[in-house]
Amino acid sequence: MDEIKKIVLPIKNDLEIFEKKLNDIIKENYTPFSNHLYDFIFQNAKRLRAIFVFLFAKILKIENEDVFNIALLSELIHNASLIHDDIIDEAKERRNLETFNLKFNSKIAVLEGDLLLAIALEILSKTNIEITKIYSKRIKKTILGEINQNTSLNTNNINLYIEKSFDKTGNLFIVGLEALLSLKKQNEILEENLKNLIKNYSIAFQIKNDISDVKTKKFYDAKQKNFTLPLILFFLENKINPMDFENYLSLDFNKYILKSEQFVEKYKQKTLDNLNNIENNIYKTTLIELINYTLRS
Repeated sequence: MDEIKKIVLPIKNDLEIFEKKLNDIIKENYTPFSNHLYDFIFQNAKRLRAIFVFLFAKILKIENEDVFNIALLSELIHNASLIHDDIIDEAKERRNLETFNLKFNSKIAVLEGDLLLAIALEILSKTNIEITKIYSKRIKKTILGEINQNTSLNTNNINLYIEKSFDKTGNLFIVGLEALLSLKKQNEILEENLKNLIKNYSIAFQIKNDISDVKTKKFYDAKQKNFTLPLILFFLENKINPMDFENYLSLDFNKYILKSEQFVEKYKQKTLDNLNNIENNIYKTTLIELINYTLRS
């Protein structure tokens, strides 16, 4: 987190205002579980979605009070999705904290996630109809992606895995950009480049997270029969039935982690290529540094 703060110094003022607004929102919506929610929201959170919103706003020269609403919406919805994901995955830890479902129970976790979504709806009501449509569409796509992930099992299809990776992560990255673009019309080529940037970044980001889980032997997804790239590559090369995966969890997956990291590098390069035609300035430089840092092996 300290390294990210150094990288994003050009938007330091925006982030400080953002943190104060977020802090006030959580304090205004007190529940008996607010202390844990506060720690969850503010401890070890990268704020990547908000950071992308502020950097894109600078690059696109957008000055509008809704920029902060867009950043808050993306962060609140993202955190709500994490709380709900932890219930689905029966996860025990998030950001070095016990998950809500472990510390309390699944009912409380559902309600705390729902509270964040309700707060997001309040903020959404302060924006315009176009932003409301954009968020509604992307939230729906995210939920449909989660449903598909948990009903259409991913066993040995890399393309399906990539598609699911975007559905799981990309919608809550790209929604902030789309909302910004609704505030100020841009060159179509620039808009397309930035959308492709977010798409490629989110895929690389999800693969990197999945690699980290395999490295640390956190097989939450696999136990739900949602297999991530290192395991898919392992199954394909060794002609193993994915349904027998629990027999192989003690193995060393380093070979397949390295192969998966090549996918991260491929999508990271695609991400950076989408910046080629964007005007050089401090915000573009910051974005490049952020992409390189958050997608490093």
